[in-house]
Amino acid sequence: MPSTERFDKAYYDRFYRNPTTRAASHRDAALQAGFIVAYLRYLRLQVRHVVDIGCGLGRLLDALGDAIPSATRLGIESSRYLCDRYGWEPGALPHDVPRRSFDLVVCDDVLGYLDAEDAAAAIATLARLTRKALFFGVLTEEDLAICDPSRTDTDVHLRPAAWYRRRLGQRFQPVGGGLWLRKPVTAPIWTLERP
Repeated sequence: MPSTERFDKAYYDRFYRNPTTRAASHRDAALQAGFIVAYLRYLRLQVRHVVDIGCGLGRLLDALGDAIPSATRLGIESSRYLCDRYGWEPGALPHDVPRRSFDLVVCDDVLGYLDAEDAAAAIATLARLTRKALFFGVLTEEDLAICDPSRTDTDVHLRPAAWYRRRLGQRFQPVGGGLWLRKPVTAPIWTLERP
């Protein structure tokens, strides 16, 4: 697990608050949430319970709440600074997470901070937590060619995308855009809708 001191106010000011160095904005989170919710509705997967592990400032979690106001939401965060400021539940992958499961699990830009053993264990934990769908993102070796290093924390464990796909694919079916459905998949997914 990464040091919680790394994820202090200065870190979040740089990568999340400062318009000239932030990786994403509130609008980006709203667009991302709109995509996630629209696709899950298209698949007729009802979401009643959402958890965001490594929720940061909570922008995506808040946007998901706006899009599905009837769903309960839980933010899990390893940063003491953010837990104190926003009231998130302290916790971290791979083991310090709730025991219950959720319809939608969000884990975006977290596993790159874990070594290979913990990242593999975290994927197993994500499968245990996920009833229906996982929204997953992580910086991979291949992404270095397209990311803006002034807006991206590249001080992470970079792995090939295939490393993640192989492990996620044991328990999840990818459906595009960072969404993975928990196996066995009951929603009808046409062959060409699968990446």
